[in-house]
Amino acid sequence: MTAISCISLVCPVGYTPASAIAAMRARISVFEELPYRDNGGQPIRGAVVDAILPETRGRSRLQALARFAVEHIDEKIAALLPWGEMPFLLCTRDSGMPGARINGILSGLAVPGGRPLVGSRTFQIAYGQISAFVAIEQARKLLNERNVEACLIMAIDSLIDARSLSWLDSRMRLKTSEVTDGLIPGEAACILVVSKRPIVDGSLRLQGLGLAVETATASNEEPFRADGLSAALKAALGEAGVQMHEVAFRLSDVGGESYAFEELVLAQMRNMRKTRPEQPVWHAADCMGDCGSAAGLIQFAWAEEAFKRGYAPGDLAALHGSSMAFGGRAAAVVSA
Repeated sequence: MTAISCISLVCPVGYTPASAIAAMRARISVFEELPYRDNGGQPIRGAVVDAILPETRGRSRLQALARFAVEHIDEKIAALLPWGEMPFLLCTRDSGMPGARINGILSGLAVPGGRPLVGSRTFQIAYGQISAFVAIEQARKLLNERNVEACLIMAIDSLIDARSLSWLDSRMRLKTSEVTDGLIPGEAACILVVSKRPIVDGSLRLQGLGLAVETATASNEEPFRADGLSAALKAALGEAGVQMHEVAFRLSDVGGESYAFEELVLAQMRNMRKTRPEQPVWHAADCMGDCGSAAGLIQFAWAEEAFKRGYAPGDLAALHGSSMAFGGRAAAVVSA
């Protein structure tokens, strides 16, 4: 089996997994005007982590997010983990997307108790929104090695960056005064533990995982049929040995673009073989915008909290990841 648990989550609506997920469940949003303007000269709206000063930008902002995430790891949970022995996987934005440099952002970070955060084996997963799923697949392979009991996955991303915002705005993907069909920028840092057995009470169980590529992206004119996400979801369901109608609820990284909402519906329709009265979809972006590579880990954190606190509408959840501009697609099926 593969167990997954979120041990830290710092985002615009909370600084711990419990508080952040409670805010998302209550649909509390924290959008505000940013100190950036779009190409039309109008202020850009987004969601920021208030604990980080507005003048902290670029690489320093990513460092601050990483530091807060590590500082907010619960000491009792930290004491359960084999720090220094776990392979470390860092999820970052797509390599083709402009943004702050990430080299050295984890330098000197130590978990509660003074032990180093990063072990001797480190990997960078630069696939943006699907990085979490790619990292978990890599972690599963590492767990098959005899000397590896657990892996640490961390995602840090911020679209609150002049380079990222300009890139999105120039492609008409940013929600502005002139473009209503766009995403709202956000930021977050999240840490998961993936292990052979549950280390933390209430951990998720990974039932299936699927990865695929979509050739019809938001940047070209190819016919769009959601082939990539449909294939990823089919693979995850197949590994889990369940049908789409058996999934009780879904989580998604959709950040506001209608293209992404259409894809989510098409992927469901192409995998559904029997009708189901209700299959709700939860979107963290409703509360804090698009958090880039952290969006995938946030889905796992929300599913874990929902099962743990008893408000999940069923036993199975399907998670979805889509890198709109670069074609990566992913899906996972999890249970309590």
